Amino acid sequence: MLIIYEDKYLDEIINLWNQNVEKDRLLKPWTKDYFKQKFLSNPHFNKELFMMYQENNKIIGIGHASYKSLDSIDPGFISFILVDQQHQRQGIGSSILKALEDKLKTYGKTFVRNLFLSPFNMEWYIDDHYPHDHPGMPAVAQNTDYYFLLMNNGYNIDGQQQDVYYQDIRTYQIPDKIKKTIEENKQIGFNITLYDESKHHGFKSLFEALNNKTWLEVVENNLSKKDPLPMLIIEKEGKILGWTGPLITEKSKRGYFAGIGVHPDVQGHGLGKALFSSLIDYSRQNGAEFMSLFTGHLNPARNIYLGAGFKIIKSFSVLRKNL
Repeated sequence: MLIIYEDKYLDEIINLWNQNVEKDRLLKPWTKDYFKQKFLSNPHFNKELFMMYQENNKIIGIGHASYKSLDSIDPGFISFILVDQQHQRQGIGSSILKALEDKLKTYGKTFVRNLFLSPFNMEWYIDDHYPHDHPGMPAVAQNTDYYFLLMNNGYNIDGQQQDVYYQDIRTYQIPDKIKKTIEENKQIGFNITLYDESKHHGFKSLFEALNNKTWLEVVENNLSKKDPLPMLIIEKEGKILGWTGPLITEKSKRGYFAGIGVHPDVQGHGLGKALFSSLIDYSRQNGAEFMSLFTGHLNPARNIYLGAGFKIIKSFSVLRKNL
């Protein structure tokens, strides 16, 4: 039978999750502290949307859903459906999924759309590079049990395929071709350097030209900190014409950054590739061992990533279902 989350089941939930994610080594295992931080402390957590399938007083399946707002134009999200290996192919996953969808409808949700905007995005290990990880799922990993469960229950692809790029950067060196590009651009006044508030200006006009309010928010949030994280920029005579960052090495040794952009007026000089290569080199010097990122498979920025030696290691599909 289906029941909703209660604290007394926490140990059983943790054990079920860890025992069943180990074989695929895709999703990361849980601890009690992680679960409490990821779910129970999240302001979007609703125990009615954490459902469990119980048989003979044993939890053999779990699933979770969420939403960000009660506005009907905003989607619901299905975080995961997991069924014990010995009880799969018996319709349990579909039962949990249907119950979560029905519950989302009671909160005014008219559709589910699974992508990285979920407030409960799941961390995962990068294929063949354990223990290197990525902090969130871009969407639904293709050709997994979860992917086929959704597809077989009325979900359809709704958006660009999201590709994850990866590179081990421990021995990374900026290619000679890129070094030449950096030097040629320096000769005409384009410099790649760390942002200095006393010397550089123009973030707002850059992100307006790129039509990217999210990156402006990232920069403003960073600069509001007591000790802002470093950011790499392209500047000419003090005007900011390109940006990437903020730069930080995560506990997993992953080199983090939020995005990369070059002003449309100066594109075509190889500045994007030069800036990205500089980012990789800076991250390596800052102790990062690897970098991972994702983007839509039609995004022209993919050429920057591939040109820097990154490889596509996994693809994800944005899946939607009208309720």
